[in-house]
Amino acid sequence: MMDAALIPIAPEAVLDAVSRPFEAKAAVDLRGRRVTGALDLRERELCGFDLSGTLFEGPVLLDGCVTQGISWFRNCTFQSRVSAIGARFGTDLRLDGSSVAGNLALSKSEFWGALVLDRAEINGTAFLDNLQVLGSLSCAAARFAGPVSLEQTDALGGLWADGARFKSRVTATGMEIHGRTWLRHVRFDDAGTTTLARLTPQIRLYGYLWN
Repeated sequence: MMDAALIPIAPEAVLDAVSRPFEAKAAVDLRGRRVTGALDLRERELCGFDLSGTLFEGPVLLDGCVTQGISWFRNCTFQSRVSAIGARFGTDLRLDGSSVAGNLALSKSEFWGALVLDRAEINGTAFLDNLQVLGSLSCAAARFAGPVSLEQTDALGGLWADGARFKSRVTATGMEIHGRTWLRHVRFDDAGTTTLARLTPQIRLYGYLWN
């Protein structure tokens, strides 16, 4: 989708739309927008929403929010950072196919569904530490340009990282994975500082490892 085809929308209008009462099996359709400033949803209770294909010109702040429905940011462009520290996502948080120019900070968040980062491009630091993911943590074919922290994260549904590429340091001390751990075709580009041989001993595995 070309930027010219995107529908401009003010951050306040997005806030009003996603603050509606939650309805089961329903989601606010905000696909294909261009959000024209910082989107501050911190400490809010949010309904289900789909912002896929949207361009965010400012930071997206979800710290401490609670979502009861889907939280979809598929194939989005974030020109700044994304922060959701201490948030609780009632189902899936999807960022697959999205590009984040700044940091992605999800520390201490809960995911009652899956966290999906497949094919995402994270250009800043990825803070994925101290997460509780009841579904799977999926980052297949994702590209991480900066450091990645997975320390003390629990992924009950498994870790799917097939074809992921890490261009900087990856740490996973204290991580626990209770489902399958899929690390085939993972690539590390930081001159040998991070390798599978160094990474996997940091993780407590309760399921099957495929590397």
